[in-house]
Amino acid sequence: MSLACSRREVLQLTAASAVGLSLASKGSAAVSGPLKSAGVITFGPNNVLFVGDIAGANVHAFALRDKDLTSQTDVISGNFHNFEGRDHVQGLDLKLAALFGTTIDKIVINDLAVHRPTQQIFLSVERGRGTDAIPAIVKVNHGRLEVLDMGSIPHSQISLPNEPDSKAMLEFEPQQVYAITDIEYYKGEVFVSGITNQRFASTLHRIPYPFTSKLATSTVEIWHPVHGEFETRAPIIRHVIRELNGNEYLFGVYGCTPLVRFPLAALKDGEHVHGDVIGELGYGANPVDMLTFTSPADSKDYLLVTIDTRSASQLAVTDLASAPAQPTGGGIDFGPGGLGRTQRALPIKAEHMAILNPKWAVLVWRHPKTTYRLDLSTLALPYFFERKDGMSEMNWPNGPDPFQYRAHKNELTNQ
Repeated sequence: MSLACSRREVLQLTAASAVGLSLASKGSAAVSGPLKSAGVITFGPNNVLFVGDIAGANVHAFALRDKDLTSQTDVISGNFHNFEGRDHVQGLDLKLAALFGTTIDKIVINDLAVHRPTQQIFLSVERGRGTDAIPAIVKVNHGRLEVLDMGSIPHSQISLPNEPDSKAMLEFEPQQVYAITDIEYYKGEVFVSGITNQRFASTLHRIPYPFTSKLATSTVEIWHPVHGEFETRAPIIRHVIRELNGNEYLFGVYGCTPLVRFPLAALKDGEHVHGDVIGELGYGANPVDMLTFTSPADSKDYLLVTIDTRSASQLAVTDLASAPAQPTGGGIDFGPGGLGRTQRALPIKAEHMAILNPKWAVLVWRHPKTTYRLDLSTLALPYFFERKDGMSEMNWPNGPDPFQYRAHKNELTNQ
């Protein structure tokens, strides 16, 4: 615990620790319900929360009830004009550890999603590491962390075929880690990326929702210019689906960050589909999140890919459909190539990120000036930077003020 904690914070954490011990004593059944693990999460229609469960190779659908949701539209996000966000939860990892009666090294935050109608933030969390981890879904209610009782929420699920063997290893980690890498709901279907135990391991599933026993499974491949080879096993890490110029596409990003385009019409059951690489965003890095947003500055739509080792990449959505496919074959090309040459670097270094509302994003991150602490904070669209974390001439009380920060100093908003 930081020495800077106030007495109030100490008392709050003590109370949370008591709750955590209670949760721990109840065991996983009260917290996890049908979940064996809690991975990627996303919302669909009618308050349905989809959860990827790699331990069972299942996709779960939880139909949240009114009592499971609390409107957060009155929560102040910050000063939009002055690029000053707010911390919704300071010391997120510390408070999660207290909530679950453990230490921060035993807390894993796997994903973040926003229920857009209420602007409530949900976290996919695991207490512990390995086979004994307890999965949970935690929501943020006016700065407080609350655990959902997943066993009491109306629920359905579907199993994915050919799940990786739990003991099968990659060079550095279990294959099972990549059984489900991303989930997105689109027009009555759930699209799931990941790997299977098949020869062509990289897979996309199309699953009608509400779930039945039906699903369509395609294997996918790409030519990866940075590696100079065709790849059929490395999975899509993040994906989004958009209709552009009357055609529907799934856009995916892989490890080492090639940006790939798949026509949705090609993703049929039993098909082996080649995706077109339309951009190389940079080598030696992995995508963290992939999302689209409408800029409040110019009202245009943009694709945003956050990356683990460097700045985030922003691209115009209108360019995604028309971008030419990069040529296949040839030697290794470290790029960036294709749309990668047009990307705009944004100063985002987040562990998880989502769009909160038309003016604000929410992210799990460490402020540059408080890296010892993991926070849940907001950043203003479309520039995604926190002004108080930087140094400039404008920081002096009598310094220049070309953006009229002083005139807007006290403007705090939630929208």
